Amino acid sequence: MKTLKTNGVWGPRPQRGSRGRSPLALLSFSTLLALATVLSVVFVDRPVALVVAGHAGWWDVCRVCAAPSLLALPVAGVGLVLDVVRRLRGVAGIGRIWRVTSVATLAGTAAKDELKWMFGRPWPQSWLHYGVYQFHPFTNGFLFGGFPSGHTAYIAAPMCVLWVLVPRYRVVWAGVTVLVMLGLVGAGYHFVGDVLAGLLTGMLCAWATLVLMA
Repeated sequence: MKTLKTNGVWGPRPQRGSRGRSPLALLSFSTLLALATVLSVVFVDRPVALVVAGHAGWWDVCRVCAAPSLLALPVAGVGLVLDVVRRLRGVAGIGRIWRVTSVATLAGTAAKDELKWMFGRPWPQSWLHYGVYQFHPFTNGFLFGGFPSGHTAYIAAPMCVLWVLVPRYRVVWAGVTVLVMLGLVGAGYHFVGDVLAGLLTGMLCAWATLVLMA
């Protein structure tokens, strides 16, 4: 525990109110992110999709930028299987950080699947080729499923956990998340609003996982 010298006596650093500020900061940022998502759907998504469609030469580069998201789910699965195997053998598990990030990733994956069906938003290509843009709640089909971005959700979830548990490398965690989001939009996979909603989904799943596994 960190200490603080007060009147010549070393004692514990005050922690009063530290728990109260974190949920408030989370609520504030979540509200701003939700508002940004709505504004993006109304004003930003279609103009950006048109720009992306006109620059197909950058799509391969953007796909590479989005590639880290493909590793999140397999790594989480391997981590949890390894954790179970080690515990069955009577040895120490994989460690709290890996365990929490793995569970958060699975939570983000499950959440995005249900939300995609609930919102029923078309993909950028659905709008560009078929003129479908409005939300169609509780609709299945190849034209729908873009909101929220699943790849963003299950890369943001573990990165947000690491943001809290390994704050020394916050620039790395934020950089990976932003890189994936830019790649998904730049490759024409998602609207800007989709990745913002995916970030919100992953962030809330990370927070819930940290609370439950404290």
